[in-house]
Amino acid sequence: MKSNKDVSKGIAMISQIGFTMITPIALCGFIGYQLDKKFTTSHWFIIFLLIGFLTSFRNVYHITKQFYAKDKAKEDAELRYIAELKRQGCEKNHKTEK
Repeated sequence: MKSNKDVSKGIAMISQIGFTMITPIALCGFIGYQLDKKFTTSHWFIIFLLIGFLTSFRNVYHITKQFYAKDKAKEDAELRYIAELKRQGCEKNHKTEK
């Protein structure tokens, strides 16, 4: 069962992801719109919006990577332990067969 600290940490991460995605998209969209308005073109908005999307997904990747690093380390340790138990079991079986 997860503790209240883990739940609040997860909620904080979800809200941080939301802000992390909206901010670059909105900022880049605004800059692109202003450039299109100033130069009377129609391509800067799309270019900057694409840059905003790419930036936001990159930021979300790094946030989630940090959040799950501790869980991944625990899972890797458990897998190593299981592999060690299997190896010891195989060695014990080979000794009893001889």
